[in-house]
Amino acid sequence: VMAGADMNVWSPKLADGLLSHVLERTMRAVSAGIGSIMLLDRERQTLRIAVGRGLPDAGRGPVEVKVGEGVAGKGVEMGEAVVVEDIEKDPRFGQQNDPRYGGGSFICMPLRVAERIVGVVNLSKKEVAPGHTGVFSQTDLQFLNALATYTAYAVDNARLFEEAQQAAQRLQEVVEDQKLRLTLAQQQM
Repeated sequence: VMAGADMNVWSPKLADGLLSHVLERTMRAVSAGIGSIMLLDRERQTLRIAVGRGLPDAGRGPVEVKVGEGVAGKGVEMGEAVVVEDIEKDPRFGQQNDPRYGGGSFICMPLRVAERIVGVVNLSKKEVAPGHTGVFSQTDLQFLNALATYTAYAVDNARLFEEAQQAAQRLQEVVEDQKLRLTLAQQQM
């Protein structure tokens, strides 16, 4: 799905495994009721949802966001975490919140490998008590900042492993093709 060397292979199985696990633990650590991990397609300059949790209508609406648009797109464009106390009142966005993401506070943390952003983690619906939402804190941001590095490298390493497996499979196909050609050539002789 991702282009070029950045992300040309991403299997749903891998996303459902590694990314779901990382997202669930991240959400639990900061008491977020809703979360997603989006991966960056550098060539198309878009983010796409790889995995989401707590989204009631995850199958509806856009699953891609252009860099520079919305909270996630701004996070990539600025290259730093975006913390929003209330998305409907924040002058940077001035938009009505998508009902799927609950109300109020929202946090978007870019996932960076060295200087390269590979995606973002989005979290919303901060639960401060059962049935009550609040605002993400500086402690939440510090935790996510530390976790973002781990997450980004995990995503990148998984992508590299997946690419290596696909390269090995292509090599095996070439070897099988050459064996078949050799067999046919020997039969003709």
